[in-house]
Amino acid sequence: MGALAVLLLTLFKRDLDLKGFIKSVIESLRTACMVLTLIASSTVLGHFIAVTNIPSVTAEWVVSLPIHRDIIMCLVFLIYLIGGSVIDDLAFMILATPIFFPVIIKLGYDPLWAGIMICLTVVVGGVIPPVAMNVFIVRNITKVPIGIIYSGVYPFLISMVLLIILLFLFPQIAVFLPHALMN
Repeated sequence: MGALAVLLLTLFKRDLDLKGFIKSVIESLRTACMVLTLIASSTVLGHFIAVTNIPSVTAEWVVSLPIHRDIIMCLVFLIYLIGGSVIDDLAFMILATPIFFPVIIKLGYDPLWAGIMICLTVVVGGVIPPVAMNVFIVRNITKVPIGIIYSGVYPFLISMVLLIILLFLFPQIAVFLPHALMN
């Protein structure tokens, strides 16, 4: 719906000719094919990892470590943060979740809370350097310098990091309503 609205708006404002339309379709297809290739590859790797029983072995090993479970969770979220910065969000979640989710469950965390935290962490990863895929996408579309983009991103980035910290310290905030509705 958003793409259709933008197309209609550009046609209405007469900002788009046939050559520009074809160029934007080609760019969109290139980006979509790249993302779909990453997702397909991650899915195949995720199935391989599940079949080889790596998640169960990893979960047992991590739980046996003499490290507090909160520190382990911080390390898992750090991996999601770095992965979200380097790879597309959805592709990295498909790749990493089969490995880390059994660890999270074995540590005794709520799966709903873990899913929310993983999504938030990967989204923040898409905005932070070194790669910051989302920032570069905005830069390529708008042709605005990265410094200006980050000046607009920083307030939201800081609020997202504070939200992640708040939800880590008080997980009931994220799961209270869904659990109340399910019971």
